[in-house]
Amino acid sequence: MRKTFPELPNWSFDLDEVSANVYEVVGIDKYGRRVSYTGTDLEEILNQCKCAAKEIDDSVQGDGNA
Repeated sequence: MRKTFPELPNWSFDLDEVSANVYEVVGIDKYGRRVSYTGTDLEEILNQCKCAAKEIDDSVQGDGNA
């Protein structure tokens, strides 16, 4: 399942159950940068991916490149 969030407009997140009760979330931005986490708590790993994506966005904006 693919999800997007208004607070991260350049990102989309793919959520997959890769094994019984084991989930993988992969976030990809429009520039091809990626973040991913795997675990048993889907909400937790989705939040980890969103935080990592925000950190990337913040660091790029701090460089003046976004």
